[in-house]
Amino acid sequence: MTALRNRMPLWFVFLVLLSVASIQIEHNPFGLSDLIQRHAQDVSNLLITGPYFYGTAGRDSISAAVIDEGTLQTLKMPWPWDYAAHARVLDALLEYHPKAVVVDFLFVDSRPDLTLPQLIEEIHRYQSEHVPIYFEGGIQLPYGEAALRPELAATGVTILDPTLPVYDGIARQYNFTGKCFGGSRPHDAPCLSLALQVFKDIYPQYPLASLRGKMELVWGTRVAPQNAKWITATDSRGGRRSCQLDIGPLRRVYLAFYDTAAVQNPCPYNAEIPVVSLMEGSDDPDLIALARNRVIFYGGALQGAQDEMYTPVNGLLPSIFVHAMALDNLITYKGRPKQNVITVWGRTLESNAAQIIAIMPVILVLSLLHIRSVRARARGGGQSTHARSVTMEYMIERVIQHLWHWLAFGLGLAVGLLLTLALGLSVANWVGIVFISAELAAMLLIGLPDSIWGYLSHVVREAE
Repeated sequence: MTALRNRMPLWFVFLVLLSVASIQIEHNPFGLSDLIQRHAQDVSNLLITGPYFYGTAGRDSISAAVIDEGTLQTLKMPWPWDYAAHARVLDALLEYHPKAVVVDFLFVDSRPDLTLPQLIEEIHRYQSEHVPIYFEGGIQLPYGEAALRPELAATGVTILDPTLPVYDGIARQYNFTGKCFGGSRPHDAPCLSLALQVFKDIYPQYPLASLRGKMELVWGTRVAPQNAKWITATDSRGGRRSCQLDIGPLRRVYLAFYDTAAVQNPCPYNAEIPVVSLMEGSDDPDLIALARNRVIFYGGALQGAQDEMYTPVNGLLPSIFVHAMALDNLITYKGRPKQNVITVWGRTLESNAAQIIAIMPVILVLSLLHIRSVRARARGGGQSTHARSVTMEYMIERVIQHLWHWLAFGLGLAVGLLLTLALGLSVANWVGIVFISAELAAMLLIGLPDSIWGYLSHVVREAE
């Protein structure tokens, strides 16, 4: 059987390794692949992509004006606000000449309010000054209400789909398309999701790439410095935290794996504009800089509304910042965000198929090197076992094992980085091939394909 193992062909090694890799990628046994992928995505955002490789072009183009409990307490105003109060905030924002404003409130309830004409008049002011303003539409409303109150919709304001996908309770992805709310469009043409539509309207200089599947959100960690001025954050443990975390690289790595909450920044990545300052007509230079020529998301962060989502790098945040981060990704990557699919020569491949194809060259290289090693052992099989020191044999074997694992790891990482840089596939959708490559290297070290070939060959010969 040893002699038969030494005559194992290359195609058999390749086939065995490809079968093992395909089963793991396609069928996800025990859910390990999903856990590895998403955990690696979070760690990448915390340690690599977020702090070092994610640019600030989007952060410097987006702000959020958020109403929270502190706002209500300071202004002595009950919730919900009347339409006049919302009109005041929008009017204050308009005075700072923003690039666009996205209203993150659902105005679907036709409650009696004599101040409704003031909000309608404010919308017309935006339209006359050619500042785009967007309202969100209600989705799956329980009593068949209109997506936006008819009086507001009659102004012709653009209505967008605010739906947010959640992956295991964490905001890691974003839809490319959404529900359509009126307006003329080509037959069967899908409508864009909130961030996509805003980006297409406001940044026509950056054409959108072929968008299929979902956007994989990249979360930045270099929080807007202005947030430290007027945000006093509370972390998940109830402790007061500064927006400017002073954590060294080595400590950041340790905390990312063993105490994630300690390295998460409770402050949002995008700058937050105090609504109180807007209502009081502040002339603070920082406030003016955060509003002028920026896309501004106007929404709420009220405890009773339960409109919050968990994010990989900030913990729990108001959902408005997920929309802001999606637009941030689009601006930073100039319309070519990271995706969970790849498009090659006009054909779209799901991440599983892309991973299987990507790991093939890794398997081929490992198979070639393994066959060479098998052939070399076969040629040196006649040497005396006492020709070399047992200790030296052991040391050489251990070194080869480490080199073999690092070779597989490096090959998988190189292929993954190529998928990200050339085709826009996110880290979460290829990181699995790195670990699978190391696993395949371990299978070759213990000689699993060799044993299978030797056994099968022996059975066939015995049968003959």
